[in-house]
Amino acid sequence: MAASATLKSNDPNARLTEALCTSLRRRQIVGSLNVALATAALIQNVVRSARYSTIDELLGLIKSIGKKLIDANPKELAATNIIRRILRLIREEYRAAAAAHIISAPPSAPETPFLGPTTPGLSAPSNHYLSTATDFQFFPSTSQLSRQTSLSNFVAMRHSRAQLERSGSLVDMQLSQSTNSLFTRHNNVPETPGINRIDSDEFMKHSAKLKPVLIQAIDEVVGELETTHEDVAKGAREHIHSSEIILTMGHSKTVEAFLKQGYRDRKFTVVVAESAPSYLGHSLAHSLSSHGIPTILIPDSSIHAILPRVTKVILGAHSVLANGGLFALSGSLACALAAKTHSKPVVITTGQFKFAPAWNLYHDYAAVDFQGPGSVIGTTGNGGGGGKESTEVVDPYFDYIRPELVQLFVTNEGDHSPSYIYRLIREAYDEEDVEL
Repeated sequence: MAASATLKSNDPNARLTEALCTSLRRRQIVGSLNVALATAALIQNVVRSARYSTIDELLGLIKSIGKKLIDANPKELAATNIIRRILRLIREEYRAAAAAHIISAPPSAPETPFLGPTTPGLSAPSNHYLSTATDFQFFPSTSQLSRQTSLSNFVAMRHSRAQLERSGSLVDMQLSQSTNSLFTRHNNVPETPGINRIDSDEFMKHSAKLKPVLIQAIDEVVGELETTHEDVAKGAREHIHSSEIILTMGHSKTVEAFLKQGYRDRKFTVVVAESAPSYLGHSLAHSLSSHGIPTILIPDSSIHAILPRVTKVILGAHSVLANGGLFALSGSLACALAAKTHSKPVVITTGQFKFAPAWNLYHDYAAVDFQGPGSVIGTTGNGGGGGKESTEVVDPYFDYIRPELVQLFVTNEGDHSPSYIYRLIREAYDEEDVEL
């Protein structure tokens, strides 16, 4: 378990963390990709400038930042997903460096190879150069080589080599342990022949040299995030066919890139729901029409009426949960339910950085995350509420779409069904990081 560590109040990283938390709390950073990039930049700066003596301290420091981001905005799961991803990369780089350190460490003194217990009928003769009864010589003399032509000596040599190989596998067994017990040898494990035990303090003295490697690993994560839209759009040709009528809503950058890429090879029509009260569909319709794609803008109330003519529904996602459900823009649930009624497939385009090891702990229809009623009834109170103080306006940010309403997830790393999401999450994050 990572050691507990926190940033000091006078640390510049503490001020950067607080600034990011404030932006998340006030929703000044909008969009999962922007949140993920801001989080990765913060963690990279922490790794570059923070002082730590062990990797466990660094892991604990990053986890403490993740907890603050969760408290700032629990619905922005992309921030904690990036935290978990970076924690896993740090452990992988640390284990790789530790393995290289163990393998490259020279023995303190020449030792006689461990030949294992004596096996009746297979032990080497006392005058054999592999026998433990004689002084070990790495290069046997000519007279010794002349005595290894018999079958019994050959079998003894092969048996001894097999025992050496089996004993050498102890190094791999040690490296598979957690970072806390990486250099700890249990009493019931014999010493590995030819390799001295490396003390953890000795390796920790050189742990600062891992900083460039860790920073480069985070750079790779940032590069992957920046190309998410393009990577998802590469699969558009396989999912969009000519003369199709595609329904979408809101303004997802991933959906926009997906449709524009698909129009290079296929000619189709896009129907965009305006997505009140944010009316983000207007900006998406303008962007698609400027690209030359035939686009029809409709009010949200016409979704059910137009679906019989639609061939498929393509939506974006705010975050994807472990059971295959997802949080999407408010109004997406009505669109998905209408698609199920008319037996139309629902395709979700998203990056895998939005896959979160979490479940829907709220009710079945929304994320219980509401915004102000001003966009619905107006700031003067003379809108839909009629100026009455007793009127309650429910305006959620996101809808929760159940996994049975989705047919396919198109991601930057391939296509997956909702039932396979949990497996991808298990491969992406360490179990100890599920709860930060």
